[in-house]
Amino acid sequence: MKRMIFFLLVSLVTVSMSAQNYAVINSETILGSLPEYTSAQEQISDLQEQYQQKIQAEYDQLEAMFQQYQNDKARLSAQQKNAREQEILDREEEVKALQEQYFGKEGTLAKTSEVLFKPIQDRLQEAIKYIADNKEFSLVIDIAAGMGVVHYSPDIDISNLVLERLQAVR
Repeated sequence: MKRMIFFLLVSLVTVSMSAQNYAVINSETILGSLPEYTSAQEQISDLQEQYQQKIQAEYDQLEAMFQQYQNDKARLSAQQKNAREQEILDREEEVKALQEQYFGKEGTLAKTSEVLFKPIQDRLQEAIKYIADNKEFSLVIDIAAGMGVVHYSPDIDISNLVLERLQAVR
């Protein structure tokens, strides 16, 4: 009797496991095929370059201030030296704050990226869910990250279906 219950339990688990459908996608390939994603990447890249140039100009001015201080140092009184040093330190803090404003976690670049990429990612997520629901996939794994996926069969890759869905619902 125990053997029969054990056999029945193993059979039930095996049947339920084989009924599971799995699929993989490569989000990098999918997103790279979307013109709006490429456009958003270009906008972010341009903005990043623009901000980097502004920050570099600020650091160049800071370096010039420091060099001028080094040149004038011998002629300055102790009070003047302290004032100039403090001016340089204050300016350095301002430049670092500006850099954080542009490139920090809550900076302009991060916020702009979120505004540009979030709708695209939401559409991708909706397309994946639509395909998974219609094809009855229990699990969809994104292989773009590559973490933990050692091997997969190309037969379960639904990236093309997701891309087709994204292009169809424009």
